[in-house]
Amino acid sequence: MKKKNLFYLSSIGVRLTLGIGIVVTFTIVLLFVAIYQNEKEQHLNQINAQAEALLSEMALVRNWVASYNGVWTKTPGSFYLEMTDGYYQKSPAMVTKELSLLSKETGDYRFHITSLMLTNPENAPDPFEYGALVHFEEDFEPVASFDRTGEEPFYRLMIPLQVQESCLECHADQGYQVGDVRGGLTVMVSTKEMDAALQKSRRLFSLAAVSIVSLVMGALYWMVRKMVILPVGQLKAVATAVGEGDYTARCQLQTDDELQIFGQTLNQMVENLQLSQNSLEKRISQRTHELNTISEIALILSRTGNLATVLKEALEKIVDIAHADGGFVQIYEDEQKTRMISHFGVAEAVIGCFKNVEREYAPASMLKPVEVHDVQTEMCRTFFPEYQCLAAEGCQDNPADYRRASSILLRSRNRTVGKLVLFSKDAASFSPELMQLLESIGSQLGIAIENAIYHQQIEQIAVLEERTRISRELHDSLAQTLGWLSIKTELLEEDLMQGETERSSVEIKEIRDVVRDACYDVRESIDGLRTHPMGNFAVTAASWIAEFRQRSGLEATFHARDVEGQLSPLVESELLRILQEALTNVRKHAKAQQVRIDLDIQNKFVILRIQDDGTGFVYDPALRSQHFGLSIMRERAERLGGSFDVQSAVGEGTLILVQLPI
Repeated sequence: MKKKNLFYLSSIGVRLTLGIGIVVTFTIVLLFVAIYQNEKEQHLNQINAQAEALLSEMALVRNWVASYNGVWTKTPGSFYLEMTDGYYQKSPAMVTKELSLLSKETGDYRFHITSLMLTNPENAPDPFEYGALVHFEEDFEPVASFDRTGEEPFYRLMIPLQVQESCLECHADQGYQVGDVRGGLTVMVSTKEMDAALQKSRRLFSLAAVSIVSLVMGALYWMVRKMVILPVGQLKAVATAVGEGDYTARCQLQTDDELQIFGQTLNQMVENLQLSQNSLEKRISQRTHELNTISEIALILSRTGNLATVLKEALEKIVDIAHADGGFVQIYEDEQKTRMISHFGVAEAVIGCFKNVEREYAPASMLKPVEVHDVQTEMCRTFFPEYQCLAAEGCQDNPADYRRASSILLRSRNRTVGKLVLFSKDAASFSPELMQLLESIGSQLGIAIENAIYHQQIEQIAVLEERTRISRELHDSLAQTLGWLSIKTELLEEDLMQGETERSSVEIKEIRDVVRDACYDVRESIDGLRTHPMGNFAVTAASWIAEFRQRSGLEATFHARDVEGQLSPLVESELLRILQEALTNVRKHAKAQQVRIDLDIQNKFVILRIQDDGTGFVYDPALRSQHFGLSIMRERAERLGGSFDVQSAVGEGTLILVQLPI
């Protein structure tokens, strides 16, 4: 609640009202203060004029009395100089004194005459009069002051009394000369009525100021609320709603001013934001779908299996993401021929047409990476407008009423390996953004096709190498063994005919041992060909080494680091074949008792060490033809970007070191 109140106080309407109200209040206060000061000055001028008039009258009376050397009366009064014949003489000072007492009784004003050289102690000056008398010694200007020390406030005005000719008759013996200051005359005028009038004016001005400010502030706030706060409140509500994600909010201002125009502009902006958000959400949804599809396609292409099946599954995803009605994938088998390897959702007549299209219709140099076509009546003319259509069926018409078609070259390392063709019955299909996506997908398909072709070639080479290796082994072992058996059986037959049974028994035992070894070699070759890595090379190698240990009788130890999931299938396969070939050589030729196998991974390379304690031999890399098994192992390692090294000496055993990228 406190936060809400603070926010309300900081709103533009309140701040605008307070700001203008402060300016108006300050202006009104200054105006009323000026009026009050002017009225006060008028009162002061009025009471000063009254005091001056009273002093002027008193001075005239005094001068008149002095001109007659005093006044003679039959009433003695309070003061007189002498009595003669029943008349009493009063001096000007005495007349002034009696007039002052008389005015004091009326309460309107009073006079007081004083001097620094007193003849009557009762006329002694008070502090104000004393200061004025001292001032008169240098300047004859009147001195005024307010006296508010008593019960009733007074305005005091004092003028100097100068010595005149008529004054010398009484004061000649005091050393005065004409023009000297004899004393001073003070008049005290009551300011009670003036103070009451000024106080009343202050109250009226204060009340008027408060009333006017309140009225102005109320009217100003009402106007600001109607003209600013409420319209701005609507604009703020719309802005807040939009900030919270509500794009349906609108303001309905009917102020016929700039705020109404601003509100209409804001409504238009919100509508544009809503359209942009809807479009953005649609594009995000579309891009998300495209990314998911690309991921699915990448996952499909990463699988092993028949290339046509994999491409058909990927083609279904591509047709879906492109909102097409169908499509097919052609691969370039050679410089002249193409082959439709997979298709989905395309009319059979169209499939028949493009199955018969040869590369000579469209040389690779004339093909563009991405093309969009408006399908013509003749399907063949759509894609090959500069060539004569040779196929009779399917190419002469548009059997499925396709209206748009796109072709995307499938590339891998700047080499064109095929083409993806999509068809749609929608004339607005295949936007530029979609074609960019399809071009990216085309690169994925191209790499997948080339990899599949490459793996097929690798498999064919591997088959040929295995055939060569098996034929050499059969020639080196089984063929020689069979030849030896043929000779031995002929000799055995002669011995039996001659009746040498004891000698024949020894030869039969020798023949039996040779046949057993030949069976072992054949079984070892068959088991080696049957064994394949299953994603964990260490487990597969350990299993095969255990069988080798059991068959050969050699003490074979295996130390391996867990390499599960780190080696590619091709590396695992080649590494296993190298291991089998190396251990076969140890069994046949090394005459060893022990063999140690170590497997480790260092710096993204897998390292295989095979070391025996056999007789060893002199190895000359230049004479590879004499070491057929070692040559095959070296070729396997170097084909994968690895290295193969042999360290051996007569009587010191042999070490084979293989290093392959993981």
